[in-house]
Amino acid sequence: MPAVEAQLLENAFQEFAKASDSIINYYSVLESQIRQLKKEIEEKNSELEKARGYLYNILNSLPVGVVVTHKTNVVFANKNAEELGSAVFSGTLSNGGQKSGELKNGKGHYRWKRERVVNGAGSNEVIVFEDVTEFEKMKERLERDERLMAMGEMAARMAHEIKNPLGSMELFLSMLLNGKLRKQDKKYIDYTLFGVKTIDRIINNLLSYTKPKTLALTETSLSQIVTETLDFMSLSAQSRGISLEVNTYFSKLSFFDPDLIKLVIMNFISNAIEAMVGKKGSIKVDLKEEEKYAVIVITDDGVGMSEEVQKSIFNPFFTTKDKGVGLGLFIVYNIVKAHGGYIEVESIEGFGSSFSIYIPKDNP
Repeated sequence: MPAVEAQLLENAFQEFAKASDSIINYYSVLESQIRQLKKEIEEKNSELEKARGYLYNILNSLPVGVVVTHKTNVVFANKNAEELGSAVFSGTLSNGGQKSGELKNGKGHYRWKRERVVNGAGSNEVIVFEDVTEFEKMKERLERDERLMAMGEMAARMAHEIKNPLGSMELFLSMLLNGKLRKQDKKYIDYTLFGVKTIDRIINNLLSYTKPKTLALTETSLSQIVTETLDFMSLSAQSRGISLEVNTYFSKLSFFDPDLIKLVIMNFISNAIEAMVGKKGSIKVDLKEEEKYAVIVITDDGVGMSEEVQKSIFNPFFTTKDKGVGLGLFIVYNIVKAHGGYIEVESIEGFGSSFSIYIPKDNP
């Protein structure tokens, strides 16, 4: 091989070696940069994952339900929404073009608001709904208290207005009886006087019912009072083929008026027995603890009540019984209210009723 060609070949190999070294160096730099980019991406992904987890924690900690839907499908629901039943809500709210409103689902009452997702996610929507069941119950109790107070005051005023002329009627009838009358006329006046006295007795009872209750508070066992009252009522229930069951999950001492609370329990048990309407059934009484209250829950499988009846059962003179006066539950409600408690009703017509009596554990 000529020297010139050999020199050219050697030069070519040197250039190739230089190029190879350069490529290797560039590859090392590129590999280092790729590793750095990969590390940065992993760090960003880790940060995104942390941010995503943080966002999910925030959404799951919210006291409201948050649901994201695509058309009619739920693509996301936070913890609160799942507990409240997001599928039911999204299906209900997917119909119609309303942006907000209220709805009932079983025993719950909810407020909701809907907005379209603004990041260009097509037909995705976010629905936020809040459980306002307790708020509505409190509102209903306050409205009931105001209504009953107004009705009680009105009844008391009417009773006073009736009582005044009634006293005069009784006086004049008594004077007539002392005069010279035929035997038959005296008999008629006796009947009339009996009727007047009966009306007067009813009015006196009404006035005593509408007065604020004076409690004889005693620190005693509510569990013992419940058990004693049920023992007393058991014979009446068993004679009608009705079983009584009691479960006590609260045994601490509480401040309450034992005699009046016995009256409350007896009234509810009597109503539950009458609600069986000739059929055999069962009455269940649970005593439990809920925050600052001791709760007596009385449940029967009787005829139940409509929503309209439930709204009126504590009103004075309201009754569904043929021979009822309609003061029993009115009296019971005032007794519980005087203790600083309240009563909640749940009933399905044809399936039975449940009354929850909330009594403060401590001195009201």
